[in-house]
Amino acid sequence: MTGRMPADVADRLYGRLRDELGCGPAVLDVGVGSGAVSAELADRGVTLVLLDVVDLRGSEAPAAPFLRGSCCALPIRSGSVTGVHLARVLHHVPDWRRALAEVVRVLAPGGALCLTLGGRSYGAELSQLREAVFSAGAVLGLRAAHHSHQPHGADAVDAELAGLGMGTPELVDVSFPVWHTPRDAAADAAVHPYIWAPGQDLSPLVGVVERVLVESPLPPDEPIRHERVVCYRIYRAHRGDL
Repeated sequence: MTGRMPADVADRLYGRLRDELGCGPAVLDVGVGSGAVSAELADRGVTLVLLDVVDLRGSEAPAAPFLRGSCCALPIRSGSVTGVHLARVLHHVPDWRRALAEVVRVLAPGGALCLTLGGRSYGAELSQLREAVFSAGAVLGLRAAHHSHQPHGADAVDAELAGLGMGTPELVDVSFPVWHTPRDAAADAAVHPYIWAPGQDLSPLVGVVERVLVESPLPPDEPIRHERVVCYRIYRAHRGDL
């Protein structure tokens, strides 16, 4: 089954991010994970410096400089990058306000922050299966990767960035059809590296997935068409000469 973004949608989304971030001397990609999104930006001419607290880069990651570090204490000089890409990071960090302050600190005047808090990866029916896996994991004592003090919605992020001198965001949303089976969705919830806190034995979730599928009225291996939504907010730092 496919969950990949169609080429025309990728061109529209990542082309817009490239136009905002620019192809200047350095754009900081914070929380790169596997490097899949980094590769989309690099392929469109964005000069990247990659950063994450752990190195999870896969073969798809671009050949760009990599820094190991926290977004709450960026190892970058103030005003030294022309853009920052921050995708689905704030709900993983212990102090999201400090992370945003660090991002603003390293941005050059007029630089862009392209930020996404996440979108919708699964439609309602499949999301219910995933929530059942998450709930069962919590009952088993497994810890989620998300911190309880994450930002409560985009309005909180907008207000924090406004207080740091960033402008009102422009919104960029894309949606596209994808196909997943219930088994795909439930199994992904059980093993996804960004969902569960690291260092835990997730093997009990194998049985959870099977139980959730048995209890669901959905045929476990029949593909379901649903819409994936990717949402970005683009902020611009005020220019120093204004």
